[in-house]
Amino acid sequence: MSTFSGFIPELPGVAIDCFDEAHRSKANAFFLSHCHADHMRGLDKNAPLPGELHLSPISGVFIRHRFPQYANMIRPFNVGEQLALKIEPPTGEASYELYVRSLSAEHCPGSVMFYFETNVTRILYTGDFRISSQKKFEAQSSEIRPRIIYLDSTFLDIDYSYFPTRDESTAHITNFCAEWLAADKRNVISLWLPAGFGSEELFLQMFERLKEKIHISDKQRGPYMHFSSLNDVLTHDSSARIHACSGTTRPNRNLSCRNFNNVDDESFVRTIRPSALRWRGLLPTEQFWKKANDLFYVCYSAHASCDELGNFLRYFQSDLEDVRFNVIANETDRIGKEQTVDSILQIRSKLMSTGLCKTRIESQEDLCLNLNRIEYKTNQQTSQHAANTADSSESDTEQDLSYTKLPKRIRTD
Repeated sequence: MSTFSGFIPELPGVAIDCFDEAHRSKANAFFLSHCHADHMRGLDKNAPLPGELHLSPISGVFIRHRFPQYANMIRPFNVGEQLALKIEPPTGEASYELYVRSLSAEHCPGSVMFYFETNVTRILYTGDFRISSQKKFEAQSSEIRPRIIYLDSTFLDIDYSYFPTRDESTAHITNFCAEWLAADKRNVISLWLPAGFGSEELFLQMFERLKEKIHISDKQRGPYMHFSSLNDVLTHDSSARIHACSGTTRPNRNLSCRNFNNVDDESFVRTIRPSALRWRGLLPTEQFWKKANDLFYVCYSAHASCDELGNFLRYFQSDLEDVRFNVIANETDRIGKEQTVDSILQIRSKLMSTGLCKTRIESQEDLCLNLNRIEYKTNQQTSQHAANTADSSESDTEQDLSYTKLPKRIRTD
């Protein structure tokens, strides 16, 4: 869950992913990276925003339907499009010109990063992200040179160096579904989701491959139905054979929406748990799915792994001066993440100083970084993944984290 404060000190008058009273009183230009609850704090207020809300077209549709009080303030702009804004901070700072470009974040439908540029600084705010194609990302980011990055640090931990791609994870989830549904016409699938929202892409791919609609609860239906791409994917019809209606709660095998009331009925239910947190220490050579009792676990992440974050930072390192974390659980977590970033960038700097490394990374092979080989001092212990991790209350993105703003100066000399 995001712990970003909503403010960037170098951009007075601008608020990002926070919309409560404190932000409304100090900002008149607002930005939303994507439509997940931890990035929409304060939007449930009835009062209009004191400025325009800039976001992607998909997020604009969601906000317009869920929060109609902001309909006249929504200003969608496309990936790659550049805005030119005059910012006049309500807190008394001098006005300034702000140029903003959005980049695809690929975290969920409509999710974007924001690249801010003024006459004194250049800042990339990632929101939540996981890039599926490095070449595609390089194509849209070739002209940006951030000095400061606000990073999705959810898995900035060497214990989470590797995740399978979402395509690989989805393939195994759909295979588990397909074989079970084909075995008996009475069989059904129950999905135990890692967070309230964030599984949109999984739903889309499952429907595309299985041609089976997914049952959700009335509570889920309202928000999800604002994503037009999900209109043909999700259903309120409980006779569907795939169910996500339990949400983040571990589902009972009796599937109350289907009136399964006895042991015989329960035997027709297969529960699948897509998640990332429990896969601590996963290696590329290891299996990323597991059956435990009545559950099928599959590693699935919409956030970048630690290796992927390292690659991301190294791509921008030639101009990078400062890395600030969007997700910090506690002081121990902060220290560990600082050490990890220091290790990534120091290794990169040493290679550049010896002439063994390009100033800008040009190929996927150049991006390979095995953080398991990086040595740094930390009090955090590396632990086994999957089988040794309990997750009866696991939530990948809705953790109870304290809100902290701790900018970190990264030395690259």
